[in-house]
This record gives sequence, C-alpha cells and structure tokens, in this order.
Amino acid sequence: MHVSSEPAGDAADSGQKVSVPPNAFYVPSPVVLLTTVSEDGEVDVSAMSAVGVVCLEPAVIAVGIKPRRQTYKNIRRTGSFVVNLPLETDLRATDFTGTRSLRRHPGKVEESGLRIRRMPETGLPYVESCPIVMASDAVGNLGRHELNLDMTPSHQVVLGRITECLVDRDWLGEDEVRLEEMPVLVYLNRIYARRGSVLQEQRFTDDPEKRLEKMRVYRSLGGAVSPVPGEGRDGGR
Repeated sequence: MHVSSEPAGDAADSGQKVSVPPNAFYVPSPVVLLTTVSEDGEVDVSAMSAVGVVCLEPAVIAVGIKPRRQTYKNIRRTGSFVVNLPLETDLRATDFTGTRSLRRHPGKVEESGLRIRRMPETGLPYVESCPIVMASDAVGNLGRHELNLDMTPSHQVVLGRITECLVDRDWLGEDEVRLEEMPVLVYLNRIYARRGSVLQEQRFTDDPEKRLEKMRVYRSLGGAVSPVPGEGRDGGR
C-alpha cells in the first residue's frame, strides 16, 4: 500500500474536496463469512464485505456476491446460507477463504483451519469459532434488471431473511448481546481493520429517560434465550 510522504497542504487547503472515481468500498463495512452447500453436499466458506442490514422486522440482510463465485451458485440452488461473524483471531482464515475459490482449492475449508458445525433447527453449516451465526433464507436477488442499471453489475445483491441465530454465551449480557465488545473485523477498501472504541449510545442527544427506555427496547432479547442441544459451557468442543 503506497502512502504519500508529501505534505498534506497548509491550513487553507484543509477540508477541500477533490473529485475521484466512484468506489463503493469507501463505505466501511463488516467482514463476514458465508457458509453454503454445493450440489455435492460440500461445505464452502467465503469471506464477504459487501454486506449490510436492510430491514429489522423481519430481520433481512443484503450481501453483494460476484455471480461467478461458488457461494452465489450454491445460494441460487439451495435458497439458503449462513452469515458468520468472525473475530480478529480468525483473520488469516477469513482472508484465506475469501481469496480462494472452492473449484481451484477444493480443500480450502480444511486448509483454513475452520471447524464446521450444523445449526440445530435448519441443519445448515456454520463456523464454530464465530460468536454469532445467522441462518438465512434467500428472499430476493437483485441484478441489472432489478437495479435498473445500464451495465452488467460486478455483484448480484442477495437478500436474506434471518431464520435462526446462535450466539456464544460468553458474549451475552443480562438481556442483550455485547456486540460492541467483540473484536470484529472492519473492511476499509481492501484493508482489514479493528473496530474503534465506543463513543456513545444511539440517542445520546435525546432526553436521558427516553434514551434509556429506547435502548432497552432496541437491545433487549426479550428473554428469548434458549440453550442449544448438545452444547455445554465449553461450546461442545
């Protein structure tokens, strides 16, 4: 990565905008691992960063996937996939699976060191070391026609409705998931980065009592926490 050693300019140039080519990767995004199943029953794991939340009720996420990738073909065939949230400890495995195709590297999952388990309800494969895993049904596929584009897009947008979610017990608070404490990976235009420190809660500019009530509603699990069959305190390892 080249970093210019030229001075940034004097104070008069501070904040001055310049025109650059459009690039969607200027928007920071999380890094996730998608697990899918091929028509031969083989599990594939691929890192993705073109991902985001598009609906809360019901829970729907969007993932941009290159149509030539095995992941996309698997989703189109089965109509399902699992979103796994990796931590910094899985950085190497994340990059490894994201830069190698299953066709050219059929043993890439084993070589990555990732262990695969099955969701208790859907039976879909997930990455054991990821603290949050979400089974999803593909409910939409957006391409050139749906997006009204004048060119073939590099990625197809897959919409997934989350149907089953597992969280490592160690990351549960009294009635919430402590996501802000997880060392998740952030993608910054081809660079993996750490998440920053917590600055404030949403609505911190609002009335304190109103904020507390809203945050309680936003983050509460509603008591809907149940153990996974076969899982002990050690996660079944």
